[in-house]
Amino acid sequence: MLGIMIGALVIFTIAGCTSAGSKGGSSDGADKTDVSVNEILEGIKGQIVQDIKDAGFDDGQSDVEILQGYVETNLVEIATDDPFGQIFFERTGLDKELLAEGSMYMPMFNTNADEIIILKAKDDKGADTLKASLQKELDAQIQTWERYLPDQYEKVKNNVLKTKGNYVLYVTYGNVGAVEKVFDEKVK
Repeated sequence: MLGIMIGALVIFTIAGCTSAGSKGGSSDGADKTDVSVNEILEGIKGQIVQDIKDAGFDDGQSDVEILQGYVETNLVEIATDDPFGQIFFERTGLDKELLAEGSMYMPMFNTNADEIIILKAKDDKGADTLKASLQKELDAQIQTWERYLPDQYEKVKNNVLKTKGNYVLYVTYGNVGAVEKVFDEKVK
């Protein structure tokens, strides 16, 4: 009887270690995370609000009022009348079939190069393909801003484009490090 109990304990221990190990990382060392793109974006919006307040552009407005100059586009459930999304897909050649979730957040007016894109691929291999599509977006932004507004071009040159597991982050923003930190904290 004692042998059976020890054998069962060994089997459960091995099974527990195997299942705990299978939850581990991806090719870039990140743990698998199941956080929504919307949750990541909400954290980033909070950072944008804080940056605007820190810069002294807060006249007592609510966070929603502060962010009303930005446009959010759901890249999975894109509306046919959404010009930002349509142009984005044409410019990048991004394969929508690889997306589990995706959002683009940018100013409404084209005098600001800020652009934050968060994609969640259906798998890690898709993330690499999505990242390559976003490189096309970065190349297009470089061509646009290097001739248009020098201060905005500096932001584009400091762009962060990276993958973490099956998530892809694209950030052109004045405080790119803070946005990247929010992403890294959410996607563990």
